[in-house]
Amino acid sequence: MAPILPVGAQVDAPSWELGWESDVEDGVILNLDGNRWSISHTLEVWIANNRPFDLEVEMELELPSDVPVEAEIDSPVSVGANGNVTVEITFTGTTADDVRAYAPASAFVLTVIATEASQTNSGSTQDIDADLELPRVHRLEPNVPQAPNPFDAGTWIEMTLEINNMGNTRDAVTEAEAEVRSCPQLSVLGLDAVSGTVVEPTGVGGQGPTEVTVRLEASSSHPGRTCEIRFIVTSEGDGASRSTTIEVDVNAADPDEVIGDVNDVGTSDSTTQEEAGALPLPTSVLFVALLLAVLRRPIPSDEA
Repeated sequence: MAPILPVGAQVDAPSWELGWESDVEDGVILNLDGNRWSISHTLEVWIANNRPFDLEVEMELELPSDVPVEAEIDSPVSVGANGNVTVEITFTGTTADDVRAYAPASAFVLTVIATEASQTNSGSTQDIDADLELPRVHRLEPNVPQAPNPFDAGTWIEMTLEINNMGNTRDAVTEAEAEVRSCPQLSVLGLDAVSGTVVEPTGVGGQGPTEVTVRLEASSSHPGRTCEIRFIVTSEGDGASRSTTIEVDVNAADPDEVIGDVNDVGTSDSTTQEEAGALPLPTSVLFVALLLAVLRRPIPSDEA
């Protein structure tokens, strides 16, 4: 015999459910444009109504107050009897500076809260959450803040090369090199020591670029010419090589002032050559006279 329900007893209505349509099981790395530092990402949730009547829910999103991310979702959401709907969550960034300054790969939690609309204010609530994070962006860029001044063949000058970390995490230089065009007798020295240099994000927390002193040397036989130098830096983070190009003028040396091997590099000084060339004339004449006097002196003969 079937059980008899007491008068006024009610059968619990089928429940409604909230869940993730997007795969968030292993966390979500938001899409980030590392050039403009803008966030553009979407996730989807589903709401299933297993009841024989319509359902309306109010949607709410919660994020930590210190993250540079904003999220939006439509609310309220209506779901027909025995139906389901998919709702999209849209993510954007606050400001470019805040997005770049936020520590990448630091997970933060998004909570989605759905509350059943009810005139009696006793509607049920369901919530789900997901771990979100911003990706690491690596971008090392060389820069020459001031072009080097023209200099003479047979001499050298020093210049400053900046290495800017325009990403959002610490990076290091795996290789730094220079390519010289049109001037095979121009050497670039000092880049070997740059390999392995750690570079913090430039412009974040007052951090400036890393500066390197580079030496340019032109042989004494270097012709007068405008030389093109391309500085190339390779990032450890993404393995990419980025470059910057400058021009420097080398003036041909005066042939009368070139000392020694024409391939030597150094500061020319004609005074040194004149001083080292010969003794003063009076001293030379005196030396020759004394030598002749010795040679002409008669050799004494032995007495019998």
